[in-house]
Amino acid sequence: MNKLVIATAAVLGLGIAIPGHAANEIDCMVMWDKADVNKNGTLEGKEATAYLDALGKSGKKYQTKIVDQLSPTEFMAACKDDAFKISFYRV
Repeated sequence: MNKLVIATAAVLGLGIAIPGHAANEIDCMVMWDKADVNKNGTLEGKEATAYLDALGKSGKKYQTKIVDQLSPTEFMAACKDDAFKISFYRV
């Protein structure tokens, strides 16, 4: 019985210790679709705020062509690079 409890705890511990993975293309497309509320093909204003903040907090350098906006290409590159964390849009 004691061995079973220890083995179960070890397995659960492994599950917790596994790091998350970067978003795949479908996850990023879903995230983009939810983010681009007005469907104009660009994240700007309130649409972009949370994502631009996430880019700044990611610790990686991202350059956007237009200040305070994200194009689909810029968004997808950052998303696949895990700048937004996959749980970001599932909350």
